[in-house]
Amino acid sequence: MLYPACPIDARERADVEGILTVSVSHLFVCFSSKDETVAREVVESLEADELKCWISLRDVLPGQNYQEAIVQALESASGIVFLFSEHSNKSQEIRKELSIGGSINVPVFPLRLSPIAASGALRYELAIRQWIDIFPHRQHALARLAQTIKDTINGSATSESQAPPHRSAAAASSAPKRPAAKKPASAPAPRAPIIASGTPQFEAIRALLARHIGPIAKVFIDRAANDAHSPDEFCEQLANHVPTPADRAAFVRAVREQLGKT
Repeated sequence: MLYPACPIDARERADVEGILTVSVSHLFVCFSSKDETVAREVVESLEADELKCWISLRDVLPGQNYQEAIVQALESASGIVFLFSEHSNKSQEIRKELSIGGSINVPVFPLRLSPIAASGALRYELAIRQWIDIFPHRQHALARLAQTIKDTINGSATSESQAPPHRSAAAASSAPKRPAAKKPASAPAPRAPIIASGTPQFEAIRALLARHIGPIAKVFIDRAANDAHSPDEFCEQLANHVPTPADRAAFVRAVREQLGKT
């Protein structure tokens, strides 16, 4: 969850050196600030099992932009460890973090801290997830969590390593030559984004969306600009992040006005 960074003690300082360049081998720990004690315990257990974690209360340095650090850590994570509790169940920031992770297909490992059911958007998010209960046997659950993460990550690595290898140059030269295939008349040109990043209109739209969801607005605008096939689709994708119908309608009008200036 997003909240002010706490002071870093001497024991933790070695872990945060060089954190401005985030490693791609970490697990992003997604939790409510009210579950900090359990979050620290989970991180200690996973890292004792040689699974490097990224946790905001330790790995965001004073002076860093907090929201940007969260987004960067999510985008470079190999998995998300989600501590599910009555506190995280109500957190809008938790939902944003899981939404970003879901948009880039980062695997989620839910750890349920108390016997409650998910509600609202989290109910949809967790519908297809197999969670682990930290109760009643805490150490057994943490060991199972670590093994599940390792199995998932190693399974992905194995699938990639088992892809058909490229033929060697010698094998290729000894193979019977086939007539050269006819080249297509012309390859389709890459589709330009709806709006280019860095333009005044892009920045104006980013500011409009940031009023509702904060600095992660840029991530969603970049994605929509490249994915959308029309200005209407672009507006529709962005409007999904605006909470109320009235605000959504005003937002779409303002975005269309900016698109008209391009």
